[in-house]
Amino acid sequence: MEKIGRISPREWMTIITLVFYAHVASITASIRYGFLADAFAKRNVPGKVYGLIGTSVFVGFAADFFFKITEKCMTKWNSRKIIAGSAIGFSIIALVTGFVYRIPNTTAVVAISITLRMIQGVLGFAVTLVPVDFINANFPKKFDMVNGLVNMGYFSGHGVAELIGCILYDNYGYEFAFAFAAMMALLAATATLCFLPNTQTYLSIQGKAVKDLDSTDGPPITNKTRRLSKFLVFPLIATMLINANYGVIQVTVTPFLKEEFQKSISYGGSVLTLVSVGMALGSVSVGFILQSKIISHFTAMGIGAFCIFNGLLMTFPPESLPAVYNLSPILAFPGVFIAGFGDPFMTIATLKALYGVQLLKKGTLTPQVTTTITGIWIMGYCSMYYAGSFIAGVLTDYLSYSATAELLAGFCLLAVLICVLLRLNFTHVYNEDDEMKPLTF
Repeated sequence: MEKIGRISPREWMTIITLVFYAHVASITASIRYGFLADAFAKRNVPGKVYGLIGTSVFVGFAADFFFKITEKCMTKWNSRKIIAGSAIGFSIIALVTGFVYRIPNTTAVVAISITLRMIQGVLGFAVTLVPVDFINANFPKKFDMVNGLVNMGYFSGHGVAELIGCILYDNYGYEFAFAFAAMMALLAATATLCFLPNTQTYLSIQGKAVKDLDSTDGPPITNKTRRLSKFLVFPLIATMLINANYGVIQVTVTPFLKEEFQKSISYGGSVLTLVSVGMALGSVSVGFILQSKIISHFTAMGIGAFCIFNGLLMTFPPESLPAVYNLSPILAFPGVFIAGFGDPFMTIATLKALYGVQLLKKGTLTPQVTTTITGIWIMGYCSMYYAGSFIAGVLTDYLSYSATAELLAGFCLLAVLICVLLRLNFTHVYNEDDEMKPLTF
């Protein structure tokens, strides 16, 4: 077990600003999940169609990843400008999305909502990639801890968004929920401009030095070390399996409790609040555990997968056990908490696990490779997380909620198996460069 070094007041202010930004970005992106099904069911839109509204954000993520939109911005602008600009973009999109619902033509509402969600995906990729780049640049020795705290902001925002969104939707309507999200995004942009250091990105500053690393004591940069290891696919598959399940939980809890047990939308939102609590605790816990090297990253991933397996079956008990099934409105609270607690263990640990596999197999990590791997991690996480709303819409059109959960629980066990095999076959040796210094602190 290793001690965590001292953090200065200036560093804490930077971390708090990043956590707040991540929290608000998550609120803006997730504000719709608690009431999306109800809002579009009122307009007779089937699940497989309104599910595309949530899933379509991935198209934006993919466009940003493959066309390297954010990476190009990172070589030209500093981190603060990119982070603040994405928050302003989130604000505009949220405001427009809310008022689009007033259009009488339902087809037009769905089409415009999907388009706006795609644009939000482009910005959303930057919202995740640039903070990781910032942490690599300014907190290289405390990466796991700071990444855990920032992800606490992202993950806790999901549950908070669903609670607040459901309450605002129930009392004031669809538009007001998005207006609230737009206001919060502007507040985050202001905080970023006021408190985040005006630093260049890790990619732009370190990128020029990569060509000169052949003359250092470290391993030389060759075409081989610039290539990605084929073994990256295994931890990536594990996290994708898990995040598909978690995306399903977020979208289906509210309609499940309303349709099967006549609970209000606000009740479902209150259940999903415990997702926020679980994720906050899980993010902080796994960040400090990994930073202290108490367990390996692969072990943390397996713990996360097993937690979501249990959370799924507790939230949606088997109908073959009626005594347990009838307790669903109560069991949903600890169920989503356990699932929420497990998700950060899988997601946060996977990023450093990917760095470690690349370093072990290729011998070095260049800033460009680090950025590429981070982008792949984002794509793997988000592809299945956002696909969860589509998967939920399709499966629940044909299967019961409980049957859907049982099917997806099997994928959780597969993820656990992958993590066990990775732990047995890899020695996790990602050691930060002792020469690496933070850019601003």
